Amino acid sequence: MKRVLVAGATGYLGRYAVQEFKKKGYLVRALVRNPEKFKKPGAFFAPAIEDLVDEVVYADATMPETLSGICDGVDVVFSSLGMIKPDFVHTVFDVDYQGNMNILDQAIKAGVGKFVYVSVFDAHRMMNIPNVQAHEKFVKELQASRIESTIIRPNGYFSEIGQFVARAKRGFMFWIGDGFVRSNPIHGADLAEVCVQAVDGREREVEVGGPEVFTYYEMVDLACEIAGEKPLMLPLPFWLADGLVAAVGLFNKEVHDVALFATTLSKIDVVSPKYGTRRLRDFFTQCRLLAG
Repeated sequence: MKRVLVAGATGYLGRYAVQEFKKKGYLVRALVRNPEKFKKPGAFFAPAIEDLVDEVVYADATMPETLSGICDGVDVVFSSLGMIKPDFVHTVFDVDYQGNMNILDQAIKAGVGKFVYVSVFDAHRMMNIPNVQAHEKFVKELQASRIESTIIRPNGYFSEIGQFVARAKRGFMFWIGDGFVRSNPIHGADLAEVCVQAVDGREREVEVGGPEVFTYYEMVDLACEIAGEKPLMLPLPFWLADGLVAAVGLFNKEVHDVALFATTLSKIDVVSPKYGTRRLRDFFTQCRLLAG
């Protein structure tokens, strides 16, 4: 029976990955920094994992002295480790790059057979964003190492638009630009299936998105329909959004980097190969119950 180390196990995708690896018969070792998050269900319906993992290692990927032996006896490392919002202690390079490098070092020492890592779809078009730079810096290191690897390149996650219904119910929705950029975000459970399949696959990189393509405005409109509300709609012009992002950068680099990601994605279509069965309408219907 194969053993997998899941890094980022308490994140949105990480929880579904734990569930999918367990379903496929793996022994699951979870790398966890926050014990409280480990004991609770995840945001936006991501599953609780406390009863799914066979072993839990409490450690901080940014502190290599806590990671000794985490890959011993492991056949596969899966990492969706990365910062999704500022913590005002670490930079994205501390976590997305160096944290994963620390795990890779342990994997090499332990003779792990394969490393599956989650980066970003169409990263080459977004290299102005520090988060993407950090991901891709690690990708280069991983692909240059002697461990067999697969890079998963997903589109956006359902969790990233999970607040749309709640915003509609609060009576105010905004977006950047004309709202006509297209994307096909993917549910965490569908993406986890792709990640686990990659363990036995031969592809060096796998691009993936959800089964439906929407414009940003169509996602907003669907959220309003599900919420049963007609909120105030406010499109934010690019020039104003870019100016606000630049101004924020004068005072807070971490918040600036998150905002830069949003403004960059608002200007480009991000449509990746379709996969999965979970649909956005059903997810927003769940979110309506959550919003009350």
